[in-house]
Order: sequence, then structure tokens, then C-alpha cells
Amino acid sequence: MSRVPHGGAQAVELAEHGLSPDDVLDLSANLHPDGPNPDVIAAARSAPLDRYPDTDAASLRDAIATAHALDPANVLPVPGGTAGIHLIARALLRPGDRATVVTPAFGEYAAAVRIAGASVVEVSTVPPVFALDTGALPPATVTFLCVPDNPTGRDLTRADVLQAVEATGGTVVLDAAYEAFTDGPPFASDLATQTDRVIAVHSMTKLHAVPGLRLGYLVAAAPLIARLRALQHAWPLDAPSIAAGVIAATQHNARRARLGAMRETREWLRAHWEAAGLTVAPGAANFLLVRVGDAARVREALFEHRIVVRDATSFGLPEWVRAAVPPAASRDELAAALVAVAAKSSRKEATRHRGNLGISHQQ
Repeated sequence: MSRVPHGGAQAVELAEHGLSPDDVLDLSANLHPDGPNPDVIAAARSAPLDRYPDTDAASLRDAIATAHALDPANVLPVPGGTAGIHLIARALLRPGDRATVVTPAFGEYAAAVRIAGASVVEVSTVPPVFALDTGALPPATVTFLCVPDNPTGRDLTRADVLQAVEATGGTVVLDAAYEAFTDGPPFASDLATQTDRVIAVHSMTKLHAVPGLRLGYLVAAAPLIARLRALQHAWPLDAPSIAAGVIAATQHNARRARLGAMRETREWLRAHWEAAGLTVAPGAANFLLVRVGDAARVREALFEHRIVVRDATSFGLPEWVRAAVPPAASRDELAAALVAVAAKSSRKEATRHRGNLGISHQQ
């Protein structure tokens, strides 16, 4: 199994630049700009380590169900959204099945499908808008949709998803990791409890800014949740994650209510970068996808500004970077740095191109 690239500044890479995690503005992972709530961190640190946690994380399941007005029978805690995606693939896919992935896409969808022995069918979307006609999706046992999408930021409506269910004839997996960051009301869990052909995958690490804890949950029809639970091993989550998750669940609405400033910063950045001549994909989440030329070069150059962004080459977008929306206080710093570095990269690329053509640079 080949490893899927992910965001998040790695200590080894930072050390190569003479930096530590505390030295940089890490925008390569899409987290709530407020950072973690101290009560969530305190709960994780105070969790008892001298005894086993719940064998099925029942306390976390119940806390999530209460927070979102769900029946506990429709909820399954998992150690992060990625674990949920792989669990679904194990449960629903067999060799010879087809699973649709809309590209560019989070790499774990295809990885999970292939580990299950099924075939990946790619449906490509085209930059810079990355529009998707869900009514034209092909028949498949499983279809993965991200609402809103990572890395493009494209959002879908409830009607779009229902159209996908009808068109594909199989199960639609809604990755709702970034749903809490959108302007509109969430609908993934609601749909998942109304039909046995939709499963919602939720991550708690993005909204609560705790990626070091692996926290997520699935919402689906009760028989499907029971089927998925039967494939989990005992103690799927450890005690610190369960304790932190119980507190985080109670804070969901409060965390979401604080996102007005994030959205204002996102739209300011979009306007600033577009005015500077950069192309920015439409995005409804807490990140923006920006065309900068040579993404790898731009990402590397931003280390000089102590800023880390995601090179989107692994998504099949070598000219794009993805940047999480920073705290408002860091808005101007990020805006100026990306424009300057992208312009410098473009000049280097133009010089290289002229040199390859044998054109003199002297007047």
C-alpha cells in the first residue's frame, strides 16, 4: 500500500529549514483558526490511562447523538474520518465492484477502494470552477462525494446529493469533514438517517483544531451502523480521544458560531489574490485553492516567510496550492507573501522558458 500525501507541517521537513512547529504559520492543514479549546485539551490530558476505555466508545457516541439530535443507533465513533472511509470500503466493496471518485480528490478514497479489491472509476472536474453534474455520475456500488470538497472547495446541495443517489444506484458516501465551515445549514447527517443509501463521514478534528487526536464519526441507518460496528475491533478509540470528544461534542454549535470572521477573511483573501492576478477556485470551506504556477517552488519559497501551505500536486494540480484561512491577524501577512512568491516564481519560470528557447535576456 502506497502512502497518501496529507497536509500538516512535518517536524522533519521543518527541521531541514531550521524551524520548529511553533515557528511557522501552518496553513497546510485546514483547521479552525481559533485553535483548540482549552477544555478539550484538558479533558484529553486528564483521561485515565490506568484502565481500559469504553470498548465501543459509547460515551462519545451518546455525546455526539445528544449534540446533533440523533438517535445513538445512527452514530458510530471512529478514530478520524479516514478510518471511517476505510471501514466503509471494507464493509461495502468486494473485488469486481466499482467505486466512483470525483477528482481532484482526497487520496484516501481511492486508497480505501483499492485495499478492498474494488476498481476506482474517476470522474474528472475541470479547473478553475471544478463544476460537477451529479446527475451524470456513473453507476457504482459506492460513490464518494465531499461536501464541501477537498481540495477544490466546491459545495453541493441536498438536491445534488439526492440526484447522485438516483444516478449511481449505489451508496453515496458524503465526506462532511468541512461541512461545519459552510454558510448554509448542514444536511449530511439528516440525509444519512433518511435513506440507507447515504453514509455521512464526520471529522471532529477540523472544527475543533485537534488533529493530534483521531476523532470522527459516521451517521447512517441503524442496520448499516450495526454492520459497520461489527467490523471494528474492540477499543476503536483511546481514552484521551474519547474524553476530548465528549467535551468537543458539546461545543459544536459554539465553535461554528465563531466562524463569521473566518468567512470574512476568506473572502478578503480571495478578492486580494484575484486583484493581484491570481486565479482562485470558488470555495465554501475554510481554505482556498489558488493557482500560483509552480506549486512546489512556491511552497518551498514560503518557508522563508515561515508559512506552510499545501502543494496540490498530489491532487493532480501541480500549478495550485491550498491554503487554510488563517486567523484574521495573519491575513495581510499571508496575502502579501503568496503574491510576492508567486510573482517571483512566475518570473523564474519565464526566464527558464526563454533560456530553453535560446532567447537572450540582454537588451
